[in-house]
Amino acid sequence: MKKLVFVTIFLSFLMNSFAQNNPYLILENKETKKNSKTNKEQTNNNFKKDTIVYDAKPTRIQIGAGGLYTSLNFFKNAQAFTYYPAYSARLYFQPNSIIQFVLDYSKVQQVNIVPTWLNVHNTYLDIDAHLLMHPNQGKTTVYFILGFSTQFWKGVYTGVDDYNYYVLHVKHNTDYKTIYYGASLGIGFEYKLVKRLEAYGEVRYRMTKTDVGFGLSDVCYGVGLKYTLFDFHPKPVYNKPGKHFKWIKGKSERNF
Repeated sequence: MKKLVFVTIFLSFLMNSFAQNNPYLILENKETKKNSKTNKEQTNNNFKKDTIVYDAKPTRIQIGAGGLYTSLNFFKNAQAFTYYPAYSARLYFQPNSIIQFVLDYSKVQQVNIVPTWLNVHNTYLDIDAHLLMHPNQGKTTVYFILGFSTQFWKGVYTGVDDYNYYVLHVKHNTDYKTIYYGASLGIGFEYKLVKRLEAYGEVRYRMTKTDVGFGLSDVCYGVGLKYTLFDFHPKPVYNKPGKHFKWIKGKSERNF
């Protein structure tokens, strides 16, 4: 009888130990429930990690096009209305999420700044750096503009009512062309419309060395669209799960 009691107690002890170390047996044991809950949480955490795609520092090449209003040159315009329409083409290079570099070519339609200038052809070539800010990590990007500006001026100089005649020593009714160099300062924003397409708007101030000295020569307002040609995102740290992952996940959860 004593042997039977001893064997029964010994078998009970073995079964209890085995149940505690075996996660596949469902027994009324607190430690077993705790281990099952921990394993389930780890599975859910792994699922969340697997679905994360890290948006690392973007490296992009983009193109853009738009329209603008430019005053051409305050120093050469005696008219009350000084702004003229133009179109712009751009090439963007963005090495990271903080800065992007822009090569901007702007061409103004042929205008007559009567009575002083006729048949004026004017183009700008700007190389700008945009310092980017991302409010609330949303679709809008705000940026400051700092750059170098080149203005190509060509037109017929009549000399009539030119208040800078004492500086510009050119014969009346002759062709005159020159290049002005200066700097650009401004502010702008971009808004993502779809995956690769964005809209932008900006205001730029051009300070230029002209015939009469260095100073503010133009305030330019521009709007346009930009399109991402190449997006060199590095591979994400965690790839998205395959189509069978949910089935595996569901099966593993049922085991718990």
